[in-house]
Amino acid sequence: MTIAAATQSSSLFGAFPLFALLLAGAMLLRWSRRSKAMIKQRLDQLEHELFLIRNQILMVTTDDLPGFMIVKTIGYVEALSESEAASDWEYRLTEKEALLKLAQKAREIGANAVVGIRKNNAQYDQAGSQWLVSRVTYCGTAVIRNN
Repeated sequence: MTIAAATQSSSLFGAFPLFALLLAGAMLLRWSRRSKAMIKQRLDQLEHELFLIRNQILMVTTDDLPGFMIVKTIGYVEALSESEAASDWEYRLTEKEALLKLAQKAREIGANAVVGIRKNNAQYDQAGSQWLVSRVTYCGTAVIRNN
């Protein structure tokens, strides 16, 4: 009887790593869903803020403004995303952050338009990770246009 009890306890300990792995997988899945929901909420908030600021400042990728005249060139503006992205959802978030930040910086210096907007990506691998991490930078020229 002593041998049977020892065999049963060793099989129980043999199953322990499997249970731990399943528990860790379930926790990661739940964390991933919660993280995605938080990113989606923040993304919606940023899109709303961008919608509001677009009523105050015109942002274009061209170097001129068809239908408008550039009255004064204020200067170069640049904005780097606050977050780093390792997934598609996070990348969308970093794009919106950087674009909103660019518009806010231009408004702070008195511009009502930004021309020649360009997007740059800074990508690097985190040490010891298989994830490619990315940050987004938007730049352009802040100008004052006639109304």
